Amino acid sequence: MGDAPVDGEDGPSPQEPSVGVRDLVGNAWSSLKTVYYANSTSWQVLKAGGLVFFGFFLWAGANLLYSYNPSLELLRYPMAYGFLLILYGPIHHLVVLPLAFRWRRATGVRQRLGKRLPNGMLALFLVAVVVLGTFPAGPMVVDFQSALESGGADVSPDLLCTKSTTENGTAVHCHLSETDGVDSIEVRSGDDRLLVDDDPPYEFTVHEREMETVTGEKRFTVVLQDEDGALVRRYTRRLAMVDEG
Repeated sequence: MGDAPVDGEDGPSPQEPSVGVRDLVGNAWSSLKTVYYANSTSWQVLKAGGLVFFGFFLWAGANLLYSYNPSLELLRYPMAYGFLLILYGPIHHLVVLPLAFRWRRATGVRQRLGKRLPNGMLALFLVAVVVLGTFPAGPMVVDFQSALESGGADVSPDLLCTKSTTENGTAVHCHLSETDGVDSIEVRSGDDRLLVDDDPPYEFTVHEREMETVTGEKRFTVVLQDEDGALVRRYTRRLAMVDEG
């Protein structure tokens, strides 16, 4: 017969779930730091390339969603993060970290700078993300809607625009390269309809003061419709990107 349990002795207790979770998180964090600080050339190139791909897909995905939902301004921040990561990711792993490791082996000021350089650069990167997300620059925002949205008709005229400066401010003059299959055009900026033109060759002029500011830029949208009122093409033009006439 087995021995009876002795009063006052505790039997084996199962491991607390919180302990297992802490160990799991701790091991994952240690592995992440090991990969982050890996300083061989192959690891540097691998990490830099991975960040470029991750940044590109994050930037493109946020841009695509934002093109169809411009009211979701929070999308600017992942968009800015991805855009800057494409540029800064390789710099951080190919330049900043190797330089920091080399300075840490020195003495004096260089050693102190080497210890603080990676975190300092990451802090500057995050500040730049916040600033660029709040005040988006032109190259960061791409309007996928005008590139992807079109009707079923096989009509693809080019919208040709030039801008000029007059005494009343900047004016943009546009026309279509061809008018076959187009019955009318509508020019909008933000929620405002600026003009509707039913007569070929569909030439029009838009002044800067008429344009709404969207994502920090003056822009307008031109919608082409066929005789049934169906969408043929949609174009969006940013004032800063229109060539001087």
